[in-house]
Amino acid sequence: MFSWRARRQLVAFLLIAAVFAGIAFYGASKFLPSPTCFDSRKNQTELGVDCGGTCAPCELRNPKSVSIFWARVARAAPGIFDAAALVENPNEVLSSASLRYEFIFFDDVGQIGQREGSAFIFPQERVYIVEPHIELSRNPARVEFRIAGIDWQARQDIPPTLVVQDRQYRIRETPAGRQSTAEATIANASQFDFRRMETAIVVLDREGNLIGANRIVNENIRAGGTAEVVSLWPAELSGEAAALEIQPRVNIFLPDAAVKPQ
Repeated sequence: MFSWRARRQLVAFLLIAAVFAGIAFYGASKFLPSPTCFDSRKNQTELGVDCGGTCAPCELRNPKSVSIFWARVARAAPGIFDAAALVENPNEVLSSASLRYEFIFFDDVGQIGQREGSAFIFPQERVYIVEPHIELSRNPARVEFRIAGIDWQARQDIPPTLVVQDRQYRIRETPAGRQSTAEATIANASQFDFRRMETAIVVLDREGNLIGANRIVNENIRAGGTAEVVSLWPAELSGEAAALEIQPRVNIFLPDAAVKPQ
């Protein structure tokens, strides 16, 4: 057992130690650098090292690659071809206003052509990327689709509500011969007017092979209004059409893309 004197000395020692510990803590907090999003430490409200919480989302530091499900090419007319790819953004909180891509065409000998372009994509969105009316000197045996670059942004945008109505694919007789056409009505079910709408049109056969593809632009789509989308190919597409995919989209990353009706 401690004597009364020993207990008093122990209490005094603990009090002095607490004072010195407080002074040391104050000095450390005074002179050590404040936590930041670039100190290679998990602090503040961060969910990972220098990411999450008050810092940029962790997903922005390590974004997932865009998934490419398939890329295909189809003959639209002699020397004219349509290309399409189906891709998906697996990221939950990342969008891109600038997804740069390229279609590369090959025959049995080697590369015969290339088409570059850019697109936009929302979080977890699956989209068709279409490049129509590509002139090639030889028939392509295959096509590759590559992501050339992408600029990610930490913003969880929601695509505008655009409803596809009355879609149809048909063959029409013209003085120049039989031509394939695809038509649809797009209803703007959002509360905004849109200055520009791009619609990807993809025609597939029963095996999922590409028959034809096009990209149609409509302007000034009113809130609550509709727009007619019509794609006309120069000739009848080869193969039996079993699926008609219509995908209208609005690039809300552009300034004044959406306008609140007066």
